[in-house]
Amino acid sequence: MEITTNNSYINLESYTKNIGEKEKTDSLSKQASEETFREDKVVLSSKAREIQEAKKLLNSLPDIREEKVAHLKEQIKNGTYHIEGDKIAVKMLNESLSIEY
Repeated sequence: MEITTNNSYINLESYTKNIGEKEKTDSLSKQASEETFREDKVVLSSKAREIQEAKKLLNSLPDIREEKVAHLKEQIKNGTYHIEGDKIAVKMLNESLSIEY
C-alpha cells in the first residue's frame, strides 16, 4: 500500500496553524492563572491573630504539670492528702447540670 499526498503544503499549513493556536491558548491560560495568584491573598483579623497566638502559647505548655504531680504524690506518700467529698460532689452536680443535651 502506498500513500501519496498531493497537498503536502496544505497539511503543513494546517499543522502550523494548530500549533500557533495551541501556544496562544496556553499563553492566555498561563497569564490568567498568574493574575489569579497575584490577586489572591489572606488577611487575618486582629481577633484571628490573637487566637493564633493563644493557640501557640497553649501548644507550648506541657500536658502534665510535673510539679503538681510530684507534690500530690508526696502528699499521698506522707498520708497528708485529703479529699473533700462534698466539694467534689457539688462540682460534679454543677457540671452535669450545665451540660446541654
